[in-house]
Amino acid sequence: MAILTELAKTSTGPPTWVILGALAVIAVYLKLFISSKRANLPIYSTHSGWLGSWHDSLDYLRDSPGVLKAGYERFSKHDLFYQLRTPVRWVIVVPPRFIDEIRTAPPTHLSAKVAANDVQQARYTVSPIVEADKFHFHLIKTHLTPNLEHKIVDLLDEINLAFDQEIGRPEDWKPVVMARTAHRIATRTANRLLVGAPLCRNEEYLQMSIRYTIDVFGGADKLRAWPDFLKRPVTYFVTSVNERQKVARKHLLPYIKTRLEGVKGIEKSSPRDKPVDSLQWVIDAAPNPLERDPERLMYRLLHLNVAAVHTTSVTFLNCVYDLALHADTHAELREEVQRAVSEDGWTARGLAGMRKLDSFMLESQRLAPIASSQMTRAVTKDFTFSDGTTVPKGSYVLVPMHAMYLDDSLYPNASTFDAFRWSRLREQPGDENRYQFVTTSPTHINFGHGRDACPGRFFAAQEIKLLLAHILLHYDVRLEDPSVLPTPTWYDRSRQPNQTARVLFRAR
Repeated sequence: MAILTELAKTSTGPPTWVILGALAVIAVYLKLFISSKRANLPIYSTHSGWLGSWHDSLDYLRDSPGVLKAGYERFSKHDLFYQLRTPVRWVIVVPPRFIDEIRTAPPTHLSAKVAANDVQQARYTVSPIVEADKFHFHLIKTHLTPNLEHKIVDLLDEINLAFDQEIGRPEDWKPVVMARTAHRIATRTANRLLVGAPLCRNEEYLQMSIRYTIDVFGGADKLRAWPDFLKRPVTYFVTSVNERQKVARKHLLPYIKTRLEGVKGIEKSSPRDKPVDSLQWVIDAAPNPLERDPERLMYRLLHLNVAAVHTTSVTFLNCVYDLALHADTHAELREEVQRAVSEDGWTARGLAGMRKLDSFMLESQRLAPIASSQMTRAVTKDFTFSDGTTVPKGSYVLVPMHAMYLDDSLYPNASTFDAFRWSRLREQPGDENRYQFVTTSPTHINFGHGRDACPGRFFAAQEIKLLLAHILLHYDVRLEDPSVLPTPTWYDRSRQPNQTARVLFRAR
């Protein structure tokens, strides 16, 4: 608002806020009534009249899980496609039965890449270079995941320090505002791998890392309502990403330049001695000298930060809330962690042996997903599903994930938190490696499914499991109000865990 006020004072024409307001009205009108591609499918709507679509879009904005649940009962549960109005566009809701057809559809027809660019608006919230070429994301699969076991010691070191500094070792019950603390601990731990110590502990950098991730997704939600030709200037008024990038530039550019100078000699004399971390992987994978420019490398590290921090910190927070509510699971989980560490140490094998903890994480994620929908695709060429339904070029499709997760025919007693639901299933012969937190399937699509599934899910699983194991071994936890799970809020498709609830910690 301060920026708008100053611009209004110095402007010789109409006040800037008036111009922006007029542009906003035009943008929303274009989005709602002109630009969206409509399909010849049933419409889910609870409002009539010429403003009916407007009211439907507001319903979705405030309560997308409720809207999709109602549509699920009327259409999706009966394998029927339908369309509904969102604040940005009309979308086609695909029944769960067709998830595998989305998975196998050629990207020339159903594009996850175009949809992902729309979700993050990375051209404006990060940089056009990360949207044009995401070579740094391929490194998650080729370099990060294969090296995860070698990084467990580093992550444990950071986790121990972070918990000691953020929570301490209280002898009596200590109330902790969990949202703030979970984000700080999870972000710091992730950055131990991304930028290393001591930068991951720098308070200014840590705050930037947390806020930038929030600003990217929050800013993208706002930018999607604007036509492309207005998004660049509007970014300065509706997001804080440029301010965050100034802080990132202050810390990352010296770090990157020092590394670039340091590796020049190593590459010639002893390439095996190069650092094993995210920055080095991005440097090594740079397809040309231009991509080794410090500024460009900075944007790629920031993009990796967004990917690593968002899902991990939110999922960890949800898991802590569930852990604090379900005290009856603590003894069994704690015994499993102690046994796994005793037998195999803090290794990949040891973490794999924590099946009940893995099940707990998966069940928490099922009932508290980060979004109401998943498997979003931009239709870049007309595509026909096996039942004959054609979705037209220019439209978007999605699967009503949250509503599906509450379907008793797919998940017995679906609304009940059953901590060991998935570990019991893994006890069946032949299913030992199924039903894991990192597993994708037509009934587990938190990370997507198929070739476009989130490549960072293995890192997220490892970090969250290490964080929860630390809590189980070192603390007793309970909710300040032990009778109810903290209430989340929804904005569009995104679920935000409660930001003010307090969890009580006591050292064991």
